[in-house]
Amino acid sequence: MKKLILFISLLFCTVSCGDSFESSIPNVGRFGFEVDLLQAKFQSIRLPGCFVPVTMNEHNVKLGFGGLIIGNSYYNGYCAYDAACPVEASRDVIVELTNDGLGKAVCPKCSTIYDLNNYGAPNGVGTEYLKDYRVIVQSQDKLYVSN
Repeated sequence: MKKLILFISLLFCTVSCGDSFESSIPNVGRFGFEVDLLQAKFQSIRLPGCFVPVTMNEHNVKLGFGGLIIGNSYYNGYCAYDAACPVEASRDVIVELTNDGLGKAVCPKCSTIYDLNNYGAPNGVGTEYLKDYRVIVQSQDKLYVSN
């Protein structure tokens, strides 16, 4: 009887601890993108606080829902976000990097400012963080971004 009660208790704990957040940015088909930090386009992201936009891979296949923003956060290391604004949730409304060294991106439509150094935290109309993607450091010069 004690084992049954313990089992039921553990079952409730497991079920009640799930993450139910669902992004307004739709999931896209599986993708993987290798970032070569020796390429001129990506050399800047070796430095914390630097981010670059990437819309397509080398085969002209779109990455993410609205493209990617890949960078090196001051606080969290390498990271990648979907470039589509979560407020608008449209492939056509892409946040723009501010290029001021502060790691910010701004939605041209709703004017929400996203802090790329802080998990894509919103400031403004938006309340939802930018959708993030997995980044694996494969070597000193290679990253792998995937969903």
